[in-house]
Amino acid sequence: MYQRIRQGRSDPEGATIDRVRMHEIVSEIAFLGRRRRVYARITALSGAKPGDRVLDVGCSGGYLARLLAAAVTPNGRVTGVDPSIPAISYATKRGPANCSFAVGVAQDLDLPVRCFDVVTCTLAVHHIPAEVRPAAFGELFRVTRPGGRLLVADFRPQAKHPALHPARRMMRHNNADLRDDLATAAGFEIEAAGDLPMLRYVQAVRPGEA
Repeated sequence: MYQRIRQGRSDPEGATIDRVRMHEIVSEIAFLGRRRRVYARITALSGAKPGDRVLDVGCSGGYLARLLAAAVTPNGRVTGVDPSIPAISYATKRGPANCSFAVGVAQDLDLPVRCFDVVTCTLAVHHIPAEVRPAAFGELFRVTRPGGRLLVADFRPQAKHPALHPARRMMRHNNADLRDDLATAAGFEIEAAGDLPMLRYVQAVRPGEA
C-alpha cells in the first residue's frame, strides 16, 4: 500500500509506517491541535451509522477506526487494514471490542466481495504507487456493497508554502490522484468533494443493483 522508506531503502510495492508512536505525535503536531476535530468530520462524512460494517484501509495505528467504531455501535463493526505489522499491533491493543485489524494492502484486499456498508481511506492514497492506484480503487469498489459508501481523504497540495512545518514536509510527497477519476473508473458514483483543514475529500457511492 505504501512506499516503504526505511534505512535508506525503498520498496516499489509501498511504504509502511512502522514507527507508530512517532507517527501519532507528528500527526498531532501537523494538524495543529485539530486532528480529532478533522477526523470526527471525516467520520461524519463517511456516513457510518449504528449497525454498519466499516472498512478502514490504511488504518495505521487505528485512530480513525476507533472513531468509526463509536459511530457504528451498538451492533456495527470496523475492520482496519494496513501493511505495517507494528501499526496493526498498535491498533489492535487500543481498539474497542467492535474493531478488528489485519495486515494487508489496498491493491489486494483479502476480504469477501460486497461485504462493507462504508469504506474509508484517509492519508493513504499518496503512499500508494501511482501504477497500482487503479487496482486499489478497484478493490475498494469490490468490497463495498451495492448502495455502500466510500470516503477518501488525503492532503491538499500546498504549493508556494515553505516545507518547514511538519505538515508541509508531509505534503511534499503528495502526488496522489484521489480525484473523481479514480473512484469513477472503479465504478463509484461521486456524490461530493470538498476541503477540510489540510485535506481534500471525495464522497462516493457504489450504485445499487437494478
